[in-house]
Amino acid sequence: MRQLLTNNKLRATFLSFLVMMLSSLLSVCSPIVKSATVEDRIDHFIYQEPKPEKVVYLTFDDGPSAHTLDLLNLLEQEQVPAVFFVIGENINNVPNSGEILKEILNKGHYIGLHSMTHDLDKLYNAPDAATNFVNEMLEVRGKVKELTGFESNLCRPPYGGRGHFTNSHYQAIKEAGLSCVDWNVDSLDWAKSSSEEILNQVKKDLEIADYPNEVVLLFHEKKLTLETLPQVFKYYRDLGYVFMPYYDGDEFECELK
Repeated sequence: MRQLLTNNKLRATFLSFLVMMLSSLLSVCSPIVKSATVEDRIDHFIYQEPKPEKVVYLTFDDGPSAHTLDLLNLLEQEQVPAVFFVIGENINNVPNSGEILKEILNKGHYIGLHSMTHDLDKLYNAPDAATNFVNEMLEVRGKVKELTGFESNLCRPPYGGRGHFTNSHYQAIKEAGLSCVDWNVDSLDWAKSSSEEILNQVKKDLEIADYPNEVVLLFHEKKLTLETLPQVFKYYRDLGYVFMPYYDGDEFECELK
């Protein structure tokens, strides 16, 4: 009887040992996978993998705004990085703009410069337009740095640089060490009255651009844009595009030089 109890105890001990070893092996072979953050994606693209063949740089103009935080929440849910081109006057006028700018950076996105005033005549038609343009970009850069500690060298010309820039603009921008980028797909979301119209415009403009491997996609910080973006993300992903983060040193194909 005593021998039987001893044998049963040994079997139980051996089985417990086997279970423990099996659990250890499973934990090694099947590690817990955490969902990637935008920061993880930036590290992944820059340091581990070559740039995907078909990419989209998502950009928003005219912030910060009352919709910026909602956009950030959506982008986090969808794991989509973006560049936010901000206007100095909006930084001055929007409540808690400093906290909004910090949140853009905390979520792994990039802040670009979009002038102080967005004034067409002052930036392009005045006798000293090129100087005005650079000074406004440097002023908004200073505001962003003061509020966040981040210094941006990427700007987007209001109304687009092509058709507005003179040789003086190009020279002044170069001397200031700035990089300027337009876009090659425009949602025209500011002029549309429904999500369907915005999505159709995005599809139409992509077709007109002949489905480039690098898309710089222009949106604005609008409520209707917020409602449309999930459909836009699905549309591009179904076409095989990857939403790409911008980082200092990256060069756009539609960069203004």
